[in-house]
Amino acid sequence: MSQTQPTINKAPARKRSLVDQLRRTEVYELWKRAVFIRDRFTCQQCGRRNGKKPIIEAHHLIEFSDLVKKSGAQTIEEGINNPSLWEVSNGQTLCHDCHKETDSYPKGLSCGKEAKRSMDWRYKPNKQKDEQHNGDPLN
Repeated sequence: MSQTQPTINKAPARKRSLVDQLRRTEVYELWKRAVFIRDRFTCQQCGRRNGKKPIIEAHHLIEFSDLVKKSGAQTIEEGINNPSLWEVSNGQTLCHDCHKETDSYPKGLSCGKEAKRSMDWRYKPNKQKDEQHNGDPLN
């Protein structure tokens, strides 16, 4: 009697939205770093500062998804090359607790293991990269 392998129903891979793809680019990381440097790595609501455990996050004053739609960008390249998406003046450093209180905080990321894995937008210090930019994080 031969045994057959059970079939595994794999859901098709989810296609990432343009906004999600842009959030994973180097220019997005540079934008966050520029916001943190401008705000001196300090939450602009409560004054908490980053320590050994990363607690600060970059918050868009105008939601990033709205900016991408308004820009008309259809591809990652168009988004990367659109300066209106990367204006530091649209960012604000917030600690995680203050960021959760904003209207635009991604509610789906507030619980569960999968959510914690996808929080790539949280700041992870990279001292070597900061030193390479010599005060101008966008270069």
